[in-house]
Amino acid sequence: MIVLLVTARLRAPWCRSLKDKRSVVAGVMNALKKRFNVSVAESGLQDSHTLMEISAAALAFDAAQADAVAQSLYAAAQGATDAELYEWDAEYR
Repeated sequence: MIVLLVTARLRAPWCRSLKDKRSVVAGVMNALKKRFNVSVAESGLQDSHTLMEISAAALAFDAAQADAVAQSLYAAAQGATDAELYEWDAEYR
C-alpha cells in the first residue's frame, strides 16, 4: 500500500482579500474531495491574498495506480479554478 501526497501551489492575482482567496480554495478542495474521495487541506501560504497551497492525500495499491491518481488530481485541480497552477509536487510514501 502506498500513500500519495500531492501539493499544489496556485496563484490568483485577482484576489484582493482573504475572503476572495477562501472562495477559490474552497472550490478546488470541494472539487477534489467530491470527485476523488481524497483528504484535502489548505496546507500553507494562509496569510497571502494571492497565493495558495493545497495538499491532498490518497491511498494506492502500487506505484502505477498512484501515478494515475496523481495525474487525474493534476487535471482536476487545473480545471477546478481559473487560478494558475504554478507548482505541483507528488510524493509517495
